[in-house]
Amino acid sequence: MNVRLPIWRRLGWRLGASFLLLTAIAILASGLLQYRAQEQWLRQSLGSLLLNIARTGALLLDGDLHEAVVAAGRNDTPEYARLRRELQRIQETNRLGDAVYTLSHVQGAMARFAVISNTQVPVGFEYRLAPEIQPILARVLREGTAAYTGIYRSSSGTWITAFAPVKNSAGQTVAALDVDFRADVYLAELGAVRRRLYLHSLAGAVIALVAGVLLARQITRPVGQLAALARSIVEGHFASSVRVGVRDEIGMLGNVLHLMAERLRVSHRSMTDVLVRALEARGEESGSLQRLAAASLAVAERLEVSATQREALELGALLHDIGEIRVPETLLGKSGPLTPEERMIVARHPEWGVDLLETVPLLTPALDVVGGHHERYDGSGYPHGLKAEDIPLTARVFAVVDALNAMTHDRPYRRARLLGEALEIVREQAGKQFDPRIVEAALAIPPERWAALLACPPAS
Repeated sequence: MNVRLPIWRRLGWRLGASFLLLTAIAILASGLLQYRAQEQWLRQSLGSLLLNIARTGALLLDGDLHEAVVAAGRNDTPEYARLRRELQRIQETNRLGDAVYTLSHVQGAMARFAVISNTQVPVGFEYRLAPEIQPILARVLREGTAAYTGIYRSSSGTWITAFAPVKNSAGQTVAALDVDFRADVYLAELGAVRRRLYLHSLAGAVIALVAGVLLARQITRPVGQLAALARSIVEGHFASSVRVGVRDEIGMLGNVLHLMAERLRVSHRSMTDVLVRALEARGEESGSLQRLAAASLAVAERLEVSATQREALELGALLHDIGEIRVPETLLGKSGPLTPEERMIVARHPEWGVDLLETVPLLTPALDVVGGHHERYDGSGYPHGLKAEDIPLTARVFAVVDALNAMTHDRPYRRARLLGEALEIVREQAGKQFDPRIVEAALAIPPERWAALLACPPAS
């Protein structure tokens, strides 16, 4: 029962993905707020700077003189030259890259140039206003207060503009001083902020991913260990254990699961002992089944057998002939040879044993040995005629031990063989009745050890 959940259903990945998603959202939201704040700060800072330049510059311009220049409509007069020098001084002092100029006769989307700092444009030359600046300029002329626009685009580029009223001696607004600034630098700064935001979000996401995976592992590792332990218990392997080091709800769950496993192990052992005593009461020598189990484990020590297979081998050795409870005792104790009909009845005991045990989940690990210990490596065994690797490993191991035990002990129909003779028969049956690899492992055990395991006289 080795079930692997799809990756999207695993708790660790869900926790990691949730941690990554939440952290990334938090970083992105925080970054966007910082970006908006930075954008607003840059806009206000730049707008305030231009506004101060426009206000100061407007104070340097003589409104009465400006009215006279506009009325004359000429750019070759001394009055025009004087106003132009003031505008040039404003541009040079503040290191502005674009011209500073005044506008008059503003009507809707149209205005007229008056004085320009760095070019000879005719006075009164019409100028079409960008839609974004029209309401700002109208308010400056109407209210007589300075103001600046937001970022806007026109046919000549991207701009931010500040306006300040130019007033005559009577306090009347006669024109507006226009100070333009190309917003490319501003936009480049915002672009740098945006790139930093993306980089920080990416770095935060990577850190969140690493932290999320580590945190998820800390949480899910004990959960996975407990799940593996629970699977082992369901499969009847009660010797499995897991130490959960955390001291939280998961640790409490682990303690409860361990207690449950221990109680099930005790119950399982008690039930097995009862069955073993019942089987031995039908004619088996007391302790003979425990002896078979110990001998089987001794062979398994010399093979690559997992702990789960060892448990299954031990349980199978104890219950291997449980199906014989459905075989009449007269047949089991018959001293003479069995008839073909009687042999067919006895040969069914592996299947009967499987039928009995498969309804008891705690005993199902024994099924391979119970159902397969009379199969032969060459395929001539029963009940299914399995061959070679098709026979479960635990059944192949037990078949060798069971044959040695049977040959070295008296049976109703024959006398016991000497241990040395029995070992030689096992050697001869390698590749026929028995798995050669398991025969090799069995023969590697000293005869003296076999005599102790099988409780039979040592080899002469």
